[in-house]
Amino acid sequence: MPLQILRAVFDCNIFIQALLNPKGIAAQCLNAVRDKKVELHLSKATLDEIRDVILRPNILARLPDATAEQIEAFIEDIINISSFIKIVPSSFKYERDPKDEMIVDLAVICKADYIVSRDKDLLDLMTSFDDESKEFRQKFRLLKVVAPIEFLKIIAEKDLPLNP
Repeated sequence: MPLQILRAVFDCNIFIQALLNPKGIAAQCLNAVRDKKVELHLSKATLDEIRDVILRPNILARLPDATAEQIEAFIEDIINISSFIKIVPSSFKYERDPKDEMIVDLAVICKADYIVSRDKDLLDLMTSFDDESKEFRQKFRLLKVVAPIEFLKIIAEKDLPLNP
């Protein structure tokens, strides 16, 4: 019986945390992609955001020994382990945090099972009672927004070993 591969979109914060802490939970999520337990999807907008955030002075200050080549190698690794979606139509308006719309839109177009994030605005889509959250859950019933630790538990529960 073939293993089920989960389809996911990672919020930018997951990539940044993986870069800052290569042994942390966010890095373990990326390792699940490398181990082909997760099919990760990227768009130009998400890739642009990753590049922008990594190059912010407060992030670079936390990476004092990182060279430009190492940072570019990290980004290239993300590109190499991901499926790139060229056209991402708008499918969800999120007044609370419009910058998160691109994450939801990408997840919808690639039919992701999960959005993995630590962003409270995204995570609240699963539990809040405001109109946008209710619309999200009604419109995208199969799409779940989860924190990285929860995502790792889901992988484990589905009998998908992180290290085959």
